[in-house]
Amino acid sequence: MSHQSGITANELLRGKFAEMKDGHIRVVVVVIENETLLAKEEHNVERTFDEDFDKFIPPLVKQNRPGYYFVRLDSISEISGHNWLLIVYIPDETKVRERMLYASTVATLKREFGSAYITEEIRATSMDEMTIKSFHQHVRTQAAPPPRTNNELDKLENQAAEANADISVDSRHQTLQGLMFQFDENVIEALHLFKKQDVDYVQLEIDHEKERTLLSHSESHVTPEQIQKLLPDNAGRYHIYRFKHDFNNETINSTFFLYSVPGHGSKIKQRMVYASCKESVIDTIEKKFGISFDRKLEICDITDLTNDYLFQQLHPEASVNVAKTSFARPKAPSTRGPRRLLKTADNPDE
Repeated sequence: MSHQSGITANELLRGKFAEMKDGHIRVVVVVIENETLLAKEEHNVERTFDEDFDKFIPPLVKQNRPGYYFVRLDSISEISGHNWLLIVYIPDETKVRERMLYASTVATLKREFGSAYITEEIRATSMDEMTIKSFHQHVRTQAAPPPRTNNELDKLENQAAEANADISVDSRHQTLQGLMFQFDENVIEALHLFKKQDVDYVQLEIDHEKERTLLSHSESHVTPEQIQKLLPDNAGRYHIYRFKHDFNNETINSTFFLYSVPGHGSKIKQRMVYASCKESVIDTIEKKFGISFDRKLEICDITDLTNDYLFQQLHPEASVNVAKTSFARPKAPSTRGPRRLLKTADNPDE
């Protein structure tokens, strides 16, 4: 069981941690001074991860000076955005008390920064380990299969043989419900910005040849009528839209998932691909990005996409009441007596 030191980050470091999530910073060095975590050095992204690592990290390392090195990776997570490498550098020459202090503060540091953002972590004790070569060696070691006994290897071979056995028409197997194409990095970035409310509209398209979901368009502020002008008349699209409107003297933000599919202009194969991918796209956005939808609609005619139409989908009762008020028949004159049912001479049997 590890014990925490009680040392926390100062406000400047918390602000730096928030800034690091935007992705323009490559390296931040955090140290402990006066019983407080604080940022000591930083560098912005210039080139690739490997190139920036070789350029920035070795000059920053002090042989007898422990520290925490945050290095932004080039990969992006669907859940948390940019991934980060944390190097806990505690050289062998460090005094015992300082060594214990840095080791017992790691959990607090990760919690302050956000553990979900740290996808790689290395413990280094010498300057030789603070190189890009050492990092790639760490990655290869983590990816290598664990050592196994002969009995374990025999079991694995038997399991592989059973998995590759012939399957008859009576065999049961799992099937995929619809299609799932991987999100492009631009899509992941746009959805994170949407969740942070930096953008209100994201339009997605499918490249069925590359089998990827791509970003077609994004806007910070846009009306439904303006979205109409962004839609192609010969291809389907998915839309994630934050609809801002007033209701009962209150401003409400409602999130729509819209699936636009031109009935005549698009090809049949394309419509089938979009229809098959729709549920998996919604599922990924809701579960991996934490974006929930108030309404999910399919639109065949892009001219239907209006402010009134979306409002009606959210508040149908209010829309009906407005319509009744607008088209109500005038009341009969008060002098008029009650209506009577009269029999006609043509139909004496009635």
